[in-house]
Amino acid sequence: MTPDQTTYTIRQVSEQFQLPMSTLRYYEDVGLLKDVPRKGQQRAYETQHLNRIHAINCFKHTGMTIQQIQQFFYYEDETQDYDALVGMLRAQCAALEEQLTLLLDNQAHLKNKLKHYQEKKIAFEEGQKIRS
Repeated sequence: MTPDQTTYTIRQVSEQFQLPMSTLRYYEDVGLLKDVPRKGQQRAYETQHLNRIHAINCFKHTGMTIQQIQQFFYYEDETQDYDALVGMLRAQCAALEEQLTLLLDNQAHLKNKLKHYQEKKIAFEEGQKIRS
């Protein structure tokens, strides 16, 4: 590490990523974050760790499990199995596409319900007969 390279405390990283400090410790325990140096008793996260946490958060938000994320980083860090990496990412993209389609269908249904009940509300307020 160069002398001018910035490090971050666990509290700073926790606040930056809005993650409990216990989650960051857990990520170390399960091998998602490796080689976090210490300054005395304090963890000293480096840019590479922040990049990894960002990737973990992204993967979690797409629905990947901790086990899938562990597998991804195993392929990336240990085996450089790019076929496996590409396959995992393709599968996750396909799962997201399905989720997006379902969400858009549900949004359309909600919009129709909203329009229907807005019309019923207006009719009720104007003393008109409310249609079902």
